Amino acid sequence: MPFAAFLMALVAPLARQILVSLGIGLITFVGMDAAIGGALSSAKSSLSGLPGQVTQVLALAGFFTAFSIIAGAMVARVSLMSLKKFGRVTG
Repeated sequence: MPFAAFLMALVAPLARQILVSLGIGLITFVGMDAAIGGALSSAKSSLSGLPGQVTQVLALAGFFTAFSIIAGAMVARVSLMSLKKFGRVTG
C-alpha cells in the first residue's frame, strides 16, 4: 500500500494544477471571445444602416477585407494571451 499512497501523493496535486490551469485559460478565452464577438456584431449592425452606394464604395476600397483581417488578429491575440497564461500557471 505505501506505493499506491506515494503515487496518489504525486498525481493528486498535478491533476489539480492542470484542472485549475485549464479553467483559467478557458474562462479567459471565452470571456474575451464574447467581448470581441459583441464588438464585431455591433460594428456590423452599424454598417448595415449605411446607404447602398456607400457600402459599395467601402467594398471596392477593401474595407470589409481589412475589417476581417483586424477581427482575425484580435481573436489570434486573445488565443495567444490565454496560451501564455496557461503556460505561466502550469510552469
